[in-house]
Amino acid sequence: MNRIDWSGVYDPVPPALAHRVRQTLIALEDAPKGARRPSLRAALIALALLLALGGVAYAIYQSLTADLFGWSYGGRWKEELLKGDFAPMGQSCRLGDVTYTVEEMVYKTEGVYQGLYGVVRIAPAEGANVVLMPDDLSVNDPAGYLLHYANAGQTIPGDSPSYAEVAARRGAKLLVARAAVHGVTVDGVAYGDCIGESWLAQADGTLLGTVEIAQGLPRAACYELNLWISNWETTKEGIWLREEPENTWLQRDWTVTVTPEAKEE
Repeated sequence: MNRIDWSGVYDPVPPALAHRVRQTLIALEDAPKGARRPSLRAALIALALLLALGGVAYAIYQSLTADLFGWSYGGRWKEELLKGDFAPMGQSCRLGDVTYTVEEMVYKTEGVYQGLYGVVRIAPAEGANVVLMPDDLSVNDPAGYLLHYANAGQTIPGDSPSYAEVAARRGAKLLVARAAVHGVTVDGVAYGDCIGESWLAQADGTLLGTVEIAQGLPRAACYELNLWISNWETTKEGIWLREEPENTWLQRDWTVTVTPEAKEE
């Protein structure tokens, strides 16, 4: 697996990125020694930093969507996505103590599985004292690691705190959060086949999600992306609080308009 090379991406470095990097370095200095490891983990932190910058960053480094899918499927996918129709997004929706942001969408116009691909970020809402985790991990798993990707080349120290331990240290609520694509509408026609998603836990406490809608989805000037967002509290023992009398399950539909711009031929 190749390491993502971010060198030379910013010249000069935007002030927002410099500030964000400084804040992350401060946080890393406060972390336990075992948690301060270089390698791909640093690259994934960089991905989260780039997401925080919004649309300006995308124009500079091209496409986070292409980078993430290229990381998953190979260089050809990245090249094909970079030639696609881009829709820088940034639309956000708050649900309880969690903020959901559609960062970017790309319509893949070349190669196999042409369709709509993109990145969603789930983060603690401003001022909220919560720890987020994906729904396919245990509260006892080490927080912030990509456990379903052969650890993605990461070395996980034996003393890495679990999600439950991080929440206990901070006196924070432990929330399971998810954003699922329920379909896409184009000119009143609904498409819902071949929808995929995966979630990548980040060292900064956010979750990055990749979404893909292919197989028969036409190239269009406008799409209505139909999302279902939700979050709920879990106990330190891993019991989901989604039933009365302790029902904490928040959920809602969220529709986002996607207007990709075709690249000039």
